[in-house]
Amino acid sequence: MKYVNYAGTVRILTSDAVADAVIRYAAALHQSRLSDVVSVPTSDEFGCATTVEVLLAPAVALAVEPAPDDDLEPEGAAFLREIDARTGAVLSMDDHAARIGRRR
Repeated sequence: MKYVNYAGTVRILTSDAVADAVIRYAAALHQSRLSDVVSVPTSDEFGCATTVEVLLAPAVALAVEPAPDDDLEPEGAAFLREIDARTGAVLSMDDHAARIGRRR
């Protein structure tokens, strides 16, 4: 389990894989000067699955830190597929722009 620390004010408890995917996507968005809203899977105080929507943007601070393991780890397979696709799309836009820039 890891915490995604969002904007220095919100700590989102989620799985290691989800937290790592969020920080990779945030880095890709930052590099491209883009932003996006994502719904991060987490659990509420009663252990029920829920999501927290966050804006990932270059001006928003984001950090990931270890958290105590929790038996109620949120399910994140669908989220991981979606965030990986979004990250790939952003990175491919950067690669395409770089190739065009070299041709000029």
